[in-house]
Amino acid sequence: MKKNMVYFVLYIVLISELLMVIVERDDLLEQEEQVRDKMLTTIAESYKKPVLLNIPELFSVYDLKSKEPKKIVMTPLGLVSDTEKKNIQYFIDVAKSSKKTPPNWPENGITVQKHTKNYFIEKNPDGSAIFNAKFTSPGKYTFTAYFKVKRALPDYLPDFLKEELKKQIGEHIVAQSPPVEFTIQAKRMGGVQKKEVEFSF
Repeated sequence: MKKNMVYFVLYIVLISELLMVIVERDDLLEQEEQVRDKMLTTIAESYKKPVLLNIPELFSVYDLKSKEPKKIVMTPLGLVSDTEKKNIQYFIDVAKSSKKTPPNWPENGITVQKHTKNYFIEKNPDGSAIFNAKFTSPGKYTFTAYFKVKRALPDYLPDFLKEELKKQIGEHIVAQSPPVEFTIQAKRMGGVQKKEVEFSF
């Protein structure tokens, strides 16, 4: 009888420990699901935000005597994945508000693929770009720039999480940044400066 009682007590203890393990496992699974859902919601919200183009130098001056082109840095804001940074497409054209058009400016503007010797866009691995312009005549030129990008899900997510994310944000769409205007004034700078003459008696 005592032996049976010991076995019964051990059985109860074993069942209790097993129940505790199951409860702890369920708690961990629930926490993992909460973390996963929060992560997916955060990523989905970042996709829903508009993409923007940042050009710090909205007005600048270019010296026509310079051998180097004028460089304007352009940085995309709101990109989520490395794939987006690789696939981003930039567009620059003379703005409608510009009173002058640079000599030999291409019709319908330039892209990374479509450019000339004096006007071209360099794209960096991080998705940013540099507009290079070598002007040959004086003038105040205003340009408009924007970019397009096909939204792409992060590569580091496993397939089942990508499917969950697709449900929240929908299929991949092409996003376009609002156009940003910037002005470059090309002119000859420097020259001979008159020195003051001092007379001493």
